[in-house]
Amino acid sequence: MHLSLLGLVVLLSAHFALSSNHDEIKKACYKETGFESDIEKLNLNDPAIPNAAKCTLACGLEKHGVFKADGSFDIENEKLLIEELIKDEELKKKYMKAISECEPSVKANKCETAYEYTKCVKTKAGVI
Repeated sequence: MHLSLLGLVVLLSAHFALSSNHDEIKKACYKETGFESDIEKLNLNDPAIPNAAKCTLACGLEKHGVFKADGSFDIENEKLLIEELIKDEELKKKYMKAISECEPSVKANKCETAYEYTKCVKTKAGVI
């Protein structure tokens, strides 16, 4: 029983740290890129999406350890992030499937790469 309680405390602590970390990362990326809108409400299908928004996506992926310095993606790390951040099990399954289906391709700049990949994942997950 003691071990189970300890495991629960560790799990809850890790979840809280990740959630807090996610909010801190968002704030840091907004500051870094100068983007002032809510990135989570952004219409990724809008052809006039500002570059600052694309760079905010790249920043977030980098700081979460998903987007590597060489322009590649750590898909396993992204799956772990989705596991922690998405609470709805059905939506989580859709995201996991989408991550498997979207092949990140490196573009001329990291902002465009992050944007195209994020757009693919969200489109295939059915959230845009």
